[in-house]
Amino acid sequence: MTKKLQDKTKQWMGLERATFEQRAVAEQYYETELMQLIVKEFIRSNKSRLYEKAEYMILSVGTSYEPLVLNISLFQPSKILFLYTEKTEVTIDKIVDFCALPSSSYQKVLVHEINPLDIYRQIKEAYLRWNAPKKIYIDFTGGTKAMSAAAAMVGAIIDLQLIYIGSEQYLIDFRKPLPGSETLYFINNPYAVFGDFEIEKAMQLFGQYDYSGAREKLGELREKVPDPAIRQQLRFSYLLAYAYEHWDALEFAPAYQDMRQLVMELCRDVRLNRHFLLMDCIGILQEQLEILDALKDIQSFFRQKNHMEVLGNLDYIMPLMFTMQTNALIREAQEKYDSATLLLYRLLEMIEQRRLCRYGIDVSRADFLNIQYNVKKLPAMKHASKEKCLEIYRGEVSQIKAKVFGQCNSAYLPEQISLLDGFIHLAALRDDIMAAGGGDAVAKLRRLRSVVYLRNNSIFAHGFSPVSKGDYGKFKDFVLLLFQQLCELEQIDYAAYSRKMEWVNPLETKNYALGVKPCQ
Repeated sequence: MTKKLQDKTKQWMGLERATFEQRAVAEQYYETELMQLIVKEFIRSNKSRLYEKAEYMILSVGTSYEPLVLNISLFQPSKILFLYTEKTEVTIDKIVDFCALPSSSYQKVLVHEINPLDIYRQIKEAYLRWNAPKKIYIDFTGGTKAMSAAAAMVGAIIDLQLIYIGSEQYLIDFRKPLPGSETLYFINNPYAVFGDFEIEKAMQLFGQYDYSGAREKLGELREKVPDPAIRQQLRFSYLLAYAYEHWDALEFAPAYQDMRQLVMELCRDVRLNRHFLLMDCIGILQEQLEILDALKDIQSFFRQKNHMEVLGNLDYIMPLMFTMQTNALIREAQEKYDSATLLLYRLLEMIEQRRLCRYGIDVSRADFLNIQYNVKKLPAMKHASKEKCLEIYRGEVSQIKAKVFGQCNSAYLPEQISLLDGFIHLAALRDDIMAAGGGDAVAKLRRLRSVVYLRNNSIFAHGFSPVSKGDYGKFKDFVLLLFQQLCELEQIDYAAYSRKMEWVNPLETKNYALGVKPCQ
């Protein structure tokens, strides 16, 4: 404190101890002789604490103008909102005069001194009027307790920076702090202490497969939690949620980009922060990145309507088929049996399409005249003309249909092949998938017909009733068994690939500690 301020403080304190009449003189002396010196001292003592420009400021106004003048003088905000009551409007006049505020720089709003909803509403309106800026300062030094509490609560909710003026040398008799002892205090957001509860809630959304909700919640927490180490781990989880959100929606290209960014950041930081969240999952996440790398290229083939390129390449079709299985099992866990059934039905179609592709058959526009027969299994086709092969093939298909349906009224082969017809074609071609697991092809076709009937009666297909849990279970058992048989035929390790497709839940990882305590 400067000597000049000390001397004038002593003189003022002498006036305050005098008669009641002289108190008015003391107040005038404080304003004219002390206040400018107090402001200079306050700025000198606190300017090093300013780390950013305070463009927006909201102040609750009480009967004392001095503390609000100090913060306005220090921060120099461009836009100010005063919250005042009928008793405190005169205080604003003093602030405006002392700080020489232009009328364009401030607004004042009358609020009810004990109704917090009124204060919430006015702060929200200002926040939206200012286009939701990233940083607003709220000075709740003045005003009633209700006003200060309401302002503080709003600040915590929308992450505004709370400040107030305090002093460790308060002069009770004079109802003012010792001149020069005024200090700026920053109030930390409660997330500094209670953020772990919110983190726990966000992570629990992974267990519910609500990746969109987890991503949104983690995005909010990243802006509020002050600890940089925890913020970094929240970013890892945010990228993971975003990748799975896209993957779950079959948006492979953005899923790949998010997973690629996550893996890159984990690999970058693992040497220094081995105990950070998801560091123990780098291996499986790298495997999932490889799967997404293949999936992201599929869209270009589909846009060109070149489905056969995808069906004929295991590096493409297998990631897609396992994605269908994973997404179906997620819907099952969410008890969305109709959606799960649709995804498994699509997997069933892919099994059929993959095997027919081996014979050059495209289910969307089949060319039966140019089928690539396996002459070891169909020796009659070895030396026959294309026309004769087609005649023999029609007979094979008709015989199988008669066994499955009890009759076959036509030998016509439609160019677009339905699911059940596709498997009938595979039986006619003597494809190994129809003999896999033992039993004959006709028995497998009859079972396929019955389980497809369950799907066709779904409200998402041709029916009006939801798929029951029991019916879904029968359908799932058939499809996944057939998928495992396909993987065996294609020399794919079904169990190992399924493990690669197990989406990571941060709560179940070895390094998870965010909801309990900050990682060291």
